[in-house]
Amino acid sequence: MPLRNVILRLMLWFLGLAALTGVVSVFVQRGTFIWRVIGTELCAALACALFLPCISMIDREKTRAEGLLGMIGVVVEFVLGLLLIWELPSRLWGVSWEPEIAGTMLCLGLAVLVAMPLLTLTHLAAHSVTAWTGLAVDIVAAGVFLVAIWCGAWGTRADKWAQSGAALTVTGALASVCLIGLGDAPRRHWRWAGVAGACGAATMWLYDIWLGSDSDLGFAVFTGQLALAAVVGFALVCVLCPLRPTQDWFRGATIAAGALTAALIELYVLHDRKLIRGLDEFWFERCTAASGIVTACGALALAVVVRLNRRVDFEPDSGSMTEIVVVCPRCRTRQSLPIGEGTCRACQLRISIRVEEPRCPTCDYLLIGLTSDRCPECGTAIERKEMTRV
Repeated sequence: MPLRNVILRLMLWFLGLAALTGVVSVFVQRGTFIWRVIGTELCAALACALFLPCISMIDREKTRAEGLLGMIGVVVEFVLGLLLIWELPSRLWGVSWEPEIAGTMLCLGLAVLVAMPLLTLTHLAAHSVTAWTGLAVDIVAAGVFLVAIWCGAWGTRADKWAQSGAALTVTGALASVCLIGLGDAPRRHWRWAGVAGACGAATMWLYDIWLGSDSDLGFAVFTGQLALAAVVGFALVCVLCPLRPTQDWFRGATIAAGALTAALIELYVLHDRKLIRGLDEFWFERCTAASGIVTACGALALAVVVRLNRRVDFEPDSGSMTEIVVVCPRCRTRQSLPIGEGTCRACQLRISIRVEEPRCPTCDYLLIGLTSDRCPECGTAIERKEMTRV
């Protein structure tokens, strides 16, 4: 029996047992034991349900690592859930670790959810550096948050570790976004300004958390580096959106609005820290808000335009193409011939016909009707010689 069917049957059994146990508990009412049994059965059924998409990923070679990671995550979450349901730490060792275990479940679950799509991106040459950087940040940040969670039980600087995890998450995400498309041409060397800004902001943030700093100028430099990294990352995402040549102005306007918003925010920080004077706060705040709204709406509109440019909404079955209309090069007779080996019905000339569909060499997306120079699915730069056969 396929593993998928086994898991589905187990899930049905667990749900049935949970229902039966719940009915019995209504009439018996013997403390919390029966409710712990119901929680265990529901937890097992949920684990089986989460196993199903992981099995589908394992069946495909390109997503096997993601599926294995997902299955490991489900098993770990299930075990931690049992520890919570049965309160085993307090029963076995006399310690109340339930809040720490719940925090660990949340931290590991989020880390696995972030890591799975990043593992998928590692197969794309243009985004592999971004994916591996994001995975490293994800692992380090999860480790720091776990230290913060368990430091609360031991009473040692939990708040500082939690703030450090937040700092690494934010700045690491910005640095990863700034590396999008690094393996593709053109190289866009200005991306390194964003990476440098993210690294500098991380250094200053961690220094302030652990050693403390009250410098107004230092805070302004910190926010400026964050703004630089955010603008560079935003611009790179916009640049990678496949648009038609007549739509490039829209991309440029969206990037300009984002840069203006970041500049206005930085000016507001300088004014708030009394480093510059003479700004009319009433109009300045409204201009900043208006610029932010334009940036957000422009980004959403850009996504809509990219979707509208995708004219191929489905991939037709290649097997449905069985014949083609041709003109015989010898007798000039117009006729329909089957794909493959055929013969002219007038002069008996043997004609061999082969039909190929253009596809993305990276993600195998169908490129019929493509009007841009990038794959609308994964953003890979496309040249006509790179289009592959079905």
